[in-house]
Amino acid sequence: METMMIGFSLIVAIGALAQLFAWRFDLPAIIIMTVAGVLVGPIFGWIDPESMLGDLYSPLISFAVALILFEGSLGLEFREIREYRKVIARLVTIGVLLSFLATSVLLITVGDIHWLPALTLGALFIVTGPTVVIPLLRQANLVPHVANVLKWEGIIVDPIGALLGLFVVQFGFAFYQNDSLTTHLPFLGSCLVGMALGILFGVVLMRSFAKGRVPEYLQTTLTLSGVLLVFSMSEWVMHEVGLLAVTAMGLTMANSKFARPEILTHLREFKENVSILLISSVFIILTASLSRTDLLAVLQAPILLSIAGILFLVRPFSILSATIGTPLARNERLFIGWIAPRGIVAMTVTGFFAAEITELGVTDAEKMLPMTLGLVFLSVTIHGLTIKPLARRLGLNKVKNPWS
Repeated sequence: METMMIGFSLIVAIGALAQLFAWRFDLPAIIIMTVAGVLVGPIFGWIDPESMLGDLYSPLISFAVALILFEGSLGLEFREIREYRKVIARLVTIGVLLSFLATSVLLITVGDIHWLPALTLGALFIVTGPTVVIPLLRQANLVPHVANVLKWEGIIVDPIGALLGLFVVQFGFAFYQNDSLTTHLPFLGSCLVGMALGILFGVVLMRSFAKGRVPEYLQTTLTLSGVLLVFSMSEWVMHEVGLLAVTAMGLTMANSKFARPEILTHLREFKENVSILLISSVFIILTASLSRTDLLAVLQAPILLSIAGILFLVRPFSILSATIGTPLARNERLFIGWIAPRGIVAMTVTGFFAAEITELGVTDAEKMLPMTLGLVFLSVTIHGLTIKPLARRLGLNKVKNPWS
């Protein structure tokens, strides 16, 4: 117990100090947190979160991701994107489809990976997510509409990527075990149940807050409890549905007819502070849990070439194709087509799906984690270092752009 308490306190402290260091030297916090986690974990071996946290390891990360995703979706107000709804719709449909197909083909051909883990990674790699996008947007000082497009895309594709990956894995089980596909795909109903739970809780909470049935000092506590309950119940229905449920809950509360500015401001201020703490802590936990073998495996030529293809070919191609004919200007399309850091969701979900695929005897499942680690590390580093200079170069910085 004492070891767990001290270890967890160290993780929180290291995450907070990484954030402070990044602010002090004007560096992307995601990069500093990643480096810090690798140093205290696989490099020096000072912290081993998996053995230290024991059975709490996976639930802790899952709850943290749920709260982070809810906090992000609570900031998604439809009025922010009145002129850019078409853009968002294109990105999360056409953009997602093109990225999924192109990444899968790239991993099969260049990465030399079996089709099942390749398709699964193709689904997971469409995920950017609020854990990495929002910290970068906070530091980049972008014009509002471009920042909003990236924020909306990152939050909405999180559950889409996880559920698409689940679909691929279920298809693989049906293929290898000669079962009917329908017996492995109850997730459509599960998705509806998860969304219904999120919407129901969101409506009930906002109505109760607006009617004065809950005192202000209990609103954040009740909301946090509701998020965890919705996530847990949805995960019990089917793994990964919880991400969809908490996203639906946040969207419902942000856009409810019962929403009051003072209520949303109160909730968001508290949630943002919690989110910063959770993001820094979870990044330290995940990176410190890696082994030196995992890090060395990233250096294999097929993995590095595949990652380069995803960053420099797949993302720009999918975004530029999906945004043809939209209100976005050319410089804005180029910028959005470059910025796509991967983060916590891709890392956590990959381990689960790799274990599932391994049960089918597909040996290439062991390549999934190194591929994901490499993409997360390189995308976070490259995009973190280039987002501010590129924004200035393309005239998308608030200071220089007349949109501000």
